[in-house]
Amino acid sequence: MIYRKLFTCFIFFILIPLSAKALPPPSPAGGGMLKLDEKHDFVATTKAWFPDEQFEGLTAEAWIYFEEPPDLFDFWSIIGQEGRFGLVLHGKFDTLGAWGYHEGADSGLITGGPPVPKGEWVHVTAIYDAGAGNGMNGKGGNWCCPGGHLIKSDKPLRIGGVVPQDLGRSHFVGENVKLQGYIDEVRISNVVRYKGPEWKIPKGKFKVDKHTISLWHFDEEAGFSRFKDASGNGHHLWRSGVIGGLVVKAQGKLTTTWGQLKR
Repeated sequence: MIYRKLFTCFIFFILIPLSAKALPPPSPAGGGMLKLDEKHDFVATTKAWFPDEQFEGLTAEAWIYFEEPPDLFDFWSIIGQEGRFGLVLHGKFDTLGAWGYHEGADSGLITGGPPVPKGEWVHVTAIYDAGAGNGMNGKGGNWCCPGGHLIKSDKPLRIGGVVPQDLGRSHFVGENVKLQGYIDEVRISNVVRYKGPEWKIPKGKFKVDKHTISLWHFDEEAGFSRFKDASGNGHHLWRSGVIGGLVVKAQGKLTTTWGQLKR
């Protein structure tokens, strides 16, 4: 009998690592990371993100990691705000794409460049000067439509998930589906922080300076619902739009409550 129990325990401990998916190593910034999957597919602010600002320049940046890219005719939203701007990963060529709506003209939409590598941390940027551009690992730029202001938006900011697009304007070909992978160190600045065609990648954790308007380190303990905005502007992120057990609308459907506020 004792041998049977020992054998059962042995098999149990062998199967645990096979059934659990290993996390990637920490990003170059260190600390924790945000995991996005089918269950917890996005985090978002619970109110409009800077609804009255008219940005002449904007930079959104993050570290991302994924094992496999989107399918051929799909794309993933990395960072975005409905009606104003977005940074995506497009499955057709596994490349970054960026769009930004600006006053007095149609959307500036940029896609292309080298494929985003899988199985490693990559620093990605969306660069807006009332147009749109992007960069990866310190190379890229904004080559479209300088001048003017990005339009206002009364929508939340969202990381991951599905960010609705105005189909009456320029938009990416394919279906916006849920990002599956990991994101770390998201920072948004109210200036064009990087000038192409090359720049230095930030070392360590992103820092707050006079141009930082939102910054999330994602160093919270596992299971937390809220991710603190380290910029001091109070734009905290919440998993799947759930606050303290309340259910909010997302993409026209009701999300499922998955727990009370844990912090």
